[in-house]
Amino acid sequence: MPASISNPHLTTASSYSGAGSLRSSSIRYPAPFTPAPRLRANEVHIWTLRDCPVDISEYTALLSHEELNRASRFRFTHLFDRFAADHGRLRLLLAAYLETSPREILFAENSHGKPRLQEPACRLRFNMSHTDGLTMVALCLDAEVGIDVEAVRDIEDRESIAAMHFSQPENAALEAEPEHEKTAAFFRCWTRKEAFIKANGAGLSIPLDTFAVTLSSREQAALLYCTWDARESSRWNLIHLDPAPGYIGALAIEGRGWATSHFGWPQAA
Repeated sequence: MPASISNPHLTTASSYSGAGSLRSSSIRYPAPFTPAPRLRANEVHIWTLRDCPVDISEYTALLSHEELNRASRFRFTHLFDRFAADHGRLRLLLAAYLETSPREILFAENSHGKPRLQEPACRLRFNMSHTDGLTMVALCLDAEVGIDVEAVRDIEDRESIAAMHFSQPENAALEAEPEHEKTAAFFRCWTRKEAFIKANGAGLSIPLDTFAVTLSSREQAALLYCTWDARESSRWNLIHLDPAPGYIGALAIEGRGWATSHFGWPQAA
């Protein structure tokens, strides 16, 4: 059965007032967590989740049998722990917004593996990305969304990766960047492309060199073109993210006029 959703403004069957706050105080969480903020129309909530020392069993207890099976395939303990923490915290976030139990949430996937909530009437959309030391989750209503984050680091074969996966305009723009800016420009390009294919829902079935994004710090994040449909660039909005020092991220979302609200977990002291 689908997850039980007690928050009526997150279902398509009710009107959306855009006021008030969620009542999640009855839900018990394995980590300190405040009730979810109100998610309004045309607003994206972006959560930055820091790795934190915690008993991982508190998170594994929230996972489904399928999630536990996926986690068990990791050969190294730290990868198992990271998967369990990420997916457990995702369940906690979704449960707070939906006002339900994290264990009651059921997921489905499209034909390319993009996860969604199984409940067809639910308006809530989400996406998650992880890099070394940081996880990000994006949530919105009634629009497809994708998020990607990367730890900025030197990449020995940066030029060959770009030549293989970036479009011709992106490679030209990367080459034109000052040398000290090229690593950051590479990750701006990479995260924007990853966020877009995740939001689109087709994932890596889309060749990365068949569309182009901006990558310079002097330009606004944008989807420039897609070879398969000239209308795609006007359908999607790209947003640059600076979640923490040493990290670069990107958000891709359907439509225009989105406002972003940023939250951290755990909250800063």
